[in-house]
Amino acid sequence: MKKIAKIILGIVLGLFLLGTLPYYQTRIYDFSEPQPFSGDAFYNPYQKLGPHWVKANFHAHSILHFGLANGDNTPEEMYAVYDSMNYDLPCISNYNSILPDTYNRKLYLSAYEHGFNGGAIHQLVLNNKEPVKFYFPFWQSLHHKQTVLEQQKSTDNIIVLAHPNYKTGYSVNDLAYLSHYDMFEGISARASSINLWDVALSHGHAVWVSGNDDAHNTRFGVCGVCWNMINADSLSPESLIDNLKKGRSYATRGWIGQEMNQLVSLSVDSNVYSLVLKHASDSIILKSDGGKIVAVATQTNRISYTIPAEDSYVRAEIFDTESWNTYTKTYLNPVIRTPNGQLSKHGNTAEVNRFKTYAWRGGLLLFHLLFIGLIYYFYKKNALRRIAQKINFKIIW
Repeated sequence: MKKIAKIILGIVLGLFLLGTLPYYQTRIYDFSEPQPFSGDAFYNPYQKLGPHWVKANFHAHSILHFGLANGDNTPEEMYAVYDSMNYDLPCISNYNSILPDTYNRKLYLSAYEHGFNGGAIHQLVLNNKEPVKFYFPFWQSLHHKQTVLEQQKSTDNIIVLAHPNYKTGYSVNDLAYLSHYDMFEGISARASSINLWDVALSHGHAVWVSGNDDAHNTRFGVCGVCWNMINADSLSPESLIDNLKKGRSYATRGWIGQEMNQLVSLSVDSNVYSLVLKHASDSIILKSDGGKIVAVATQTNRISYTIPAEDSYVRAEIFDTESWNTYTKTYLNPVIRTPNGQLSKHGNTAEVNRFKTYAWRGGLLLFHLLFIGLIYYFYKKNALRRIAQKINFKIIW
């Protein structure tokens, strides 16, 4: 029994040390103070619409790794459900694993959910060839989260912050400063995070809304709850990624993937925001900085709003109901102030502070040496057994 106890103790300590080794990759940043969008011109993601609308879900899980990925159904079963609801692009985003393009899909984008940690600090990564398997498994500060985003980001992919409001996810302070990501999962079956999206937007981050099922099975009411409509010039993966980066998409929470309305046009001329929909909506609500409501129209298919100087962005929420569907809400991406009408993704910078980064890594090394030294000391002195005996625990060594 004494030998078994030593083996167990060695395994536990070994796993702890192994789990903390990734923290040597931590980068400590100097974040500039974020600034709201500013300028006399506006970037409008819907100014020029292409001929194609693509219905997509970026977040769903199939069976993987003997059930450890928490998916109940095969990829074929997941695809069949989404096909029945007329999805054009149902992505399967298993944890840290990319489903290959071997299922005869008309449209395909690689996807995976990144993150191996207890706080559900996850990201969806679209259009990578291979998953980037780099994790901080325990606590993460703002600096750790920025490090992960920069490890994941490339010029060809899309990074989506997954369910930001779920568990410890992403805080208000995180979203004021984080950069190097493209989209924000504002709505999902796991968590509603629209309030945090407004935090990011209010701090000058031009990140676009995404809505996904985060489905782990095909039971009724799990799939087709949240989805994305992507406007595209063509149906190539390159066009889809390019238009997602430009914000030519919107997100909807509804029922069995049924679009209740459709964007016809959105323009900003002489500071006047003008939105036209295909059908009259129950309500159209315009929101600006901090999520404040700035205009409302009911039982109509259009709304106009003169944007005052204090509004750094304006976005629309569209609410529709029918007798068979009592709740569908669509979230459009914002028009944002810019000096010249050109898109700038993030209103702050994050520069690596080399001195603080090496100081962090040196401190972690000292911690590991001290930790190993204490364990060795207690082991040699048999102190752990004597402590246990004093508090009347019966431990077999």
